[in-house]
This record gives sequence, structure tokens and C-alpha cells, in this order.
Amino acid sequence: MNQYCMICGRPIELEEYKPDPYEDEDDLPPKKKVSFCKICEAKIRSDSDKNKKEPKPM
Repeated sequence: MNQYCMICGRPIELEEYKPDPYEDEDDLPPKKKVSFCKICEAKIRSDSDKNKKEPKPM
């Protein structure tokens, strides 16, 4: 099953999940599926960092 980026349509390389035998699986939330390629994810993060509003001085 191929997965593609939701923004640019590039194929996404999925990393295999290897469970750690020392972690308790009941404490972990379910893993989210990747829906963006690394390039688009970096672009989204940089755009959101640029658009953060500075708090107004009192």
C-alpha cells in the first residue's frame, strides 16, 4: 500500500514500527499515520513558527 503526501503528492517512505520490549504498550497513545512528506512537514513548521503572534506587553 503506497501512501502519498496530502500537499504535494510525493510518495511517503514509511518507517517500520519496532515495538520496544521494555515499554508498556498500555501507557502509549496510538501512533498517528504519516500524511505529509518531510519537505512539506518542514515547510508547515517553519510557516507556523513565522506566524506566531508575540504577546502584547501589559
